[in-house]
Amino acid sequence: MSVIGVPLTASRRDLPAPGLVMRLVDRLLDWQDRERQRRHLSSLDDHILADVGLTHGDVEEESRKPFWRA
Repeated sequence: MSVIGVPLTASRRDLPAPGLVMRLVDRLLDWQDRERQRRHLSSLDDHILADVGLTHGDVEEESRKPFWRA
């Protein structure tokens, strides 16, 4: 059995560096936030899109991007 891919019998030196884990968590949270923002953007109506200077084409292009692409 393992926790986050590290065997339960692993010693402390077998664990990933804390900085690496925090960077991974930060990256995952960024991806989640980017996906949430794109979903919200695609739900905006024409009036709001015009106010911020975007077209439906802009929104479609942004929405088609995979979550890992900025």
